[in-house]
Amino acid sequence: MEHIAAIMMLVGCTQGNVECKELSEPAVGFETAEECQALLQPSLNDFRSKYKIVYGKCAAIDPALYIEDATITWAITPSNELDIQITFDEPAMPILVAGKRDQQRLLSN
Repeated sequence: MEHIAAIMMLVGCTQGNVECKELSEPAVGFETAEECQALLQPSLNDFRSKYKIVYGKCAAIDPALYIEDATITWAITPSNELDIQITFDEPAMPILVAGKRDQQRLLSN
């Protein structure tokens, strides 16, 4: 069975859904979606004393893409749910630096 990687996103709001921000979480990536789900409620409870409203969600991602750069965007929907979008950035093209052989280099001070 293939492992499913997941990330946990937590968002805290102080004034309804007007002033919301991402909350730091020590463990962002998980080897399985089940592990993320098991830790979601305890993580939400940890922030309930600091924020009026706390949203949290686990999002499954392809483990092979976890090492790539990604952009994570989130929004609170009209139905008061946390929506997470993960977009993997195109990998940067490798840069090849080459020079001619047998060419003298001049250095000046």
